[in-house]
Amino acid sequence: MPLRPARRDVARILVIRRRGLGDALLSVAMIEALASAYPEAILDVLIDRPFVPLVEQMLTRSNVVTWPPSAGSSLPIWIRELRSRHYDLVVDPLSTPRTALWTALSGARWRVGFDLRWRSWAYNIAVARKSESGRDVDQYSGESVQDLTRAMGLATLPWTPPRITAQHSDVLDDNYRAWRDRLALDPSTDLALVLSAGWPTKAWPVQHVVGLLDLARQGGRRCILVPGPGDDAMTAKIMAAAPDVVVAPPTGLGELADLLSRCGAYVGTDGGAQHVATVVGVPKVTLFGPTDALSWNRDHPFHVAVQTDEPCSPCSFHECPVPGHPCMTNIMPERVWTEILRVTAADGEEYR
Repeated sequence: MPLRPARRDVARILVIRRRGLGDALLSVAMIEALASAYPEAILDVLIDRPFVPLVEQMLTRSNVVTWPPSAGSSLPIWIRELRSRHYDLVVDPLSTPRTALWTALSGARWRVGFDLRWRSWAYNIAVARKSESGRDVDQYSGESVQDLTRAMGLATLPWTPPRITAQHSDVLDDNYRAWRDRLALDPSTDLALVLSAGWPTKAWPVQHVVGLLDLARQGGRRCILVPGPGDDAMTAKIMAAAPDVVVAPPTGLGELADLLSRCGAYVGTDGGAQHVATVVGVPKVTLFGPTDALSWNRDHPFHVAVQTDEPCSPCSFHECPVPGHPCMTNIMPERVWTEILRVTAADGEEYR
């Protein structure tokens, strides 16, 4: 069997890109490379329902298949649905035991995924990855995903961020749009502060947030606090300590992309929002503790990773066993402010 499936032999392709928003956004370049290599093929991309409105704006030649499917997500129903589509090629960047099983049972002749323990059996094009842990991966995750298409012999350029092809402002929430217009956002003065922490270990101390707000105010900048789902308690603490902070209304991904595109920089923790900032083209100052900046921060002068030199970081732990949680508590607001000044001092028009 040839390493690269011939164009004439591939009529239907599936890319399994479930779970994290950042994972989905970082995979767009790889998906577009597949579409270019097999222009006559039907290319489906499996995406979690909450991410579909944003991701589908960047997929120019692909069909989005929403997870969970309307027919049901039980294994027998889902496998029957997969097999009924008669895929010739399945690419599984996620490569979990669950998605490996889906790939193996899909009936596809070519099955591409990472060569990881307990799942490499599912793929007949199994691509080496340095480690299952983000701590040991030696390149940006966007590049790692493209290794799958490189292993198929496809010409793949170095990773570049996809761009949102249309803002669809007419579908933005009316309350958000009224708030935005009233605030008159200005990229020369406004900073988007996104401190969501899907893991407790990603949280930045509230006292440091307040310190950064003070520095920004003294420097003539306005921070817009952008809460995400589950951020109510943190937001309440910040508002209690800094009553004059500007807080964005609830935002979906479309509103988040619009808001970030109107600010001078993204400042915040490592999560899906920082990848949205990448695709809308704003500078970033991202705080890294338990996660690996090498894997999740693009090597670019406008994408600054702020981290400490703690020997235990990155660890990928959701709970910190080290007293004081030093990898995040030792990131001081003065250092963050210095990096903000650096990325916003240059003329951002070239970057945007």
